[in-house]
Amino acid sequence: MKRLLLIAFCFAFQFVTAQTDSGDLEIYLNAHISAMPGDSGNDYKTPTNAELTTWGNCITALLSNDLVTARAQADLVNYQIVEYTNTALSENKDFYVLEEKSTQTNYWGVFVFAKTPTRNQLVIQAPHSSFDFNTGKEAVYSFVRLNNKALFLNGTHRCNHSTASTCAGTTTVCSGGGSEPFKISDMAHNSDSIWQKTTELLNDSSTVFIQLHGFTKQASDPYVILSNGTDKTPTTDYATLIKNELFNQDNTLTFKIAHIDTWTRLVGFTNTQGRLINNSVNPCSNSATATTGRFIHIEQEKSKLRQDATGWEKMYQTLNTVFTSTLSTKDVNRVKMLSKNPFTNEIKFSIDGVKSIAIINVLGKRYYNSHNKNKKSQFSIDTSNYPTGIYLLRISTESGMIYKKLIRE
Repeated sequence: MKRLLLIAFCFAFQFVTAQTDSGDLEIYLNAHISAMPGDSGNDYKTPTNAELTTWGNCITALLSNDLVTARAQADLVNYQIVEYTNTALSENKDFYVLEEKSTQTNYWGVFVFAKTPTRNQLVIQAPHSSFDFNTGKEAVYSFVRLNNKALFLNGTHRCNHSTASTCAGTTTVCSGGGSEPFKISDMAHNSDSIWQKTTELLNDSSTVFIQLHGFTKQASDPYVILSNGTDKTPTTDYATLIKNELFNQDNTLTFKIAHIDTWTRLVGFTNTQGRLINNSVNPCSNSATATTGRFIHIEQEKSKLRQDATGWEKMYQTLNTVFTSTLSTKDVNRVKMLSKNPFTNEIKFSIDGVKSIAIINVLGKRYYNSHNKNKKSQFSIDTSNYPTGIYLLRISTESGMIYKKLIRE
């Protein structure tokens, strides 16, 4: 019996230590980009409904700092969570890297989360990092310095799979000039994906998603095209704020903003993450009719911003200025639960400075959403009609977002 226990302990120790690493996080993530399958091969695999559910369980647990559950769920879909210490910088050092195991079967991408994010309201996405030259490296460069909430990198070239996406819109990039539907390996134009599921789970009333793209500049084009995914003007216009700060960084840049300049080229209106964040009734098929302003699609000509670290620094400094520090580590412990977890018919808790509260399940379905107009500090939510399962309590506060994993028995 002792021998069996020793073997089990050694196996468990190896499993845990195998999922820790340290070094230069930029080099580590850029190696993932370099190893990405190219524009053929059909490597990308569409996730099943069961895999999407498992992935949702993983992300929910990870956001709630339940690493044991998150790792167990990741393992079921051939992924692992590496606790990575970035020794290249003196601060903002600790991250979770959600990556596929060395023998890949899915190629869904790499998802990185700051353990204690400085900018908990900011997510950076690079859906075409192996096609839009250096957008992945630019995203990585900005992420490790901003220490923002999360970074998404795609898993294959956007044209990797021959199967067409069922989502609306066409492109010429995979056909050599002829217009055709997007491919299922194109993460910005496929709603049946791990990318979309993860966006759903991180989408809330305060999180802003920056999506970096690149384009070949025509004579009539500006150097930078910005859009919120619609032609509507939001209450908080991050696209304009980013434009103004980029211009401060480089006054040779020229710009077009979709909702201000009535610009229609390369504006991301068919982007499925943008449609989701802008509350489209069907992100795969329907453009959004209004905007939250929380999705910013940035198209960049190569020489000014994407070419090398000189340009990446301009993007980093811009995002650093527009998105200020929002969450201190002590804020995570501010929620005082006044009811049991697992819960049954009621959730009770107290916390000061609440702006809004939401409860969602692992599939992204919202069961509760309320703004704290009366500035209460104690809350009681009726959950008697909630199905059994795992939920995420999202609390938007004056200093950022706080997450708690809850279980309904």
